[in-house]
Amino acid sequence: MKIDITEIMNRRQYEIPFSYSFDPGKTDAECVDLPEDITIPENGIKVEGKITDNLGIITLKAHIKADYITPCARCLEEVHGNLSFDFERTVLADNTSRVFESHITDDGEWDGSTDDFLYVNEASVIPDADIIEELSLELPSFTLCSEDCPGLCPKCGKPLKDGDCGCKEEKYVNPQMAILQKLLENDN
Repeated sequence: MKIDITEIMNRRQYEIPFSYSFDPGKTDAECVDLPEDITIPENGIKVEGKITDNLGIITLKAHIKADYITPCARCLEEVHGNLSFDFERTVLADNTSRVFESHITDDGEWDGSTDDFLYVNEASVIPDADIIEELSLELPSFTLCSEDCPGLCPKCGKPLKDGDCGCKEEKYVNPQMAILQKLLENDN
């Protein structure tokens, strides 16, 4: 979503609150792709925050809430989850070049860091791409439907939590060790 910051840039306001929801597939900005197994429902990302001007440094601060759906890492059952995190970026306009001073190395070169900045384009900022990138970093690496999820049957693929699938789990015996198996059987 485009957030117009003309009033802040012209020093008529020092704070602009905003609140909106969006779908990562229908945003105005070019974004990184979320992992393939993550689905975010329509308008599943909720953004609430404000843009402030503090002595010429414009900052966007927001709280993000996102609902998502992903398969269980063991049984592939659909799991609904939600995330909540804070998001902050410095907004760069023509008159904010002093922000770069903190990114100048000892030899006078810029360190190339642009992760913490949003750029003004036609007196507005679009934080959606940065929010989606941050969201993809906040997502858990794997999700379980329950702590004790038994997973899938290795033979037929049926979820084991649904009950016995009828498959008999045969233990694999290395042919080179089969003679030892016979010794164990004779011992009983």
